[in-house]
Amino acid sequence: MPIASFTQPPQGSVRTGRRENPSIDGPRDRTVCFMLSEREKESVDRLAFCVNLTRSGLLANIVAPFVVATEGGKDGKAAEKGLVAYLAECRRAVVQRGALADKEMQQMKGNS
Repeated sequence: MPIASFTQPPQGSVRTGRRENPSIDGPRDRTVCFMLSEREKESVDRLAFCVNLTRSGLLANIVAPFVVATEGGKDGKAAEKGLVAYLAECRRAVVQRGALADKEMQQMKGNS
């Protein structure tokens, strides 16, 4: 069970929306941060909504196989094929849920 699922935030703090994500294999307990423009962040959020994952889960599904694919060899080729398959899965999800994601994100902007 991920730490986020049983660690309670201190009283008076704001919850960040972290939640258990059974779709990601193995523990992911090291944070890696990078900067995105607001438009890029919104695009990641939209895609994460479409594939029903957290932003972190989506990025982990992309970054981990990408790093393996850079090594080449048998494992690298398998990771590359996995990335192509994941891209196709994400494209299907955007076709199916993209309009709903746009609507939800617009409503969230209106409530902030």
